[in-house]
Amino acid sequence: MMETGDGATLIVKLGAPGDVTRTTPLLRALSGPVVWVTRPESAPLLPRRPGLSVLTPAQAESLRGRRFELALCLDDEREAAEIAAAVRARRRAGATLGRDGRLGYTNASRAWFDMGLLSRLGRRRADALKRANIFTYQEHLFRMAGRSFQGEDYWIRRPPRRAAGRAPRVGLEARAGERWPLKVWARYGALERALRARGAATTRFGWKPDLAAHAAAVDACDVVVCGDTLTMHLALALRKRVIALFQCTPPQEIEGYGRMTKIISPFVNRDLYSRRADRRAAGAIPLAPVLTETLAALSQLPPR
Repeated sequence: MMETGDGATLIVKLGAPGDVTRTTPLLRALSGPVVWVTRPESAPLLPRRPGLSVLTPAQAESLRGRRFELALCLDDEREAAEIAAAVRARRRAGATLGRDGRLGYTNASRAWFDMGLLSRLGRRRADALKRANIFTYQEHLFRMAGRSFQGEDYWIRRPPRRAAGRAPRVGLEARAGERWPLKVWARYGALERALRARGAATTRFGWKPDLAAHAAAVDACDVVVCGDTLTMHLALALRKRVIALFQCTPPQEIEGYGRMTKIISPFVNRDLYSRRADRRAAGAIPLAPVLTETLAALSQLPPR
């Protein structure tokens, strides 16, 4: 049976690419070998880190019985828990699969999972804890891994370097997944017109064939205006100035690394994780503060 050396960590993070991206700071704090299981579409985002092996769920069968220092399962889904349960580990954190086949989570992970869909406290209490939470995802993540978050940054595979000497550009992310319609701010058109009237170059992000191409489109911008989306995490990872609009997700959970300005809807607590479309709520953030912060971010860019 093949063994993994002492100090090795298994990370099972299959979820949305944005969540995969915001988990990458942990790679900077882990000194030993790391095996990361994720879906094929997210795999190209992960960096070429020495000692990092990236597997898809279909390849994870090869891990069965292997030994790890830490097995960290960060998804509250059965598929992820089954992958983590198939290895031997000195310590486990995150979602677990009990002997009775029921999903649960370790006590060391309670602070995070008590707020989620898997919460043993029930949905109402979980949502209340989400609203009261003051810690970023990275702080929760590092505690689960037995470490202290010290500002470790994202770590993704960078797209090819862009050409130098072009004019500053604002990227506008006016899309979100169908699951969260309130992540789409209603005033992107007005913002784009106002920026162009002031001579700013803008780009609206659209469909790309893969995440690497989308990351390259984000990297071609200097300032990004977006909701709590994959684009937000990519922009942070690529060290862009980010104007982030929070309309239905908790802003305190996002680590901005000194590069983010958060603009928060007055209805964010009422609409926390709401999946309904609501035109009034989608336009609750006025144009003026978003335009002001975007222009300020452009003015603060280093000279070319």
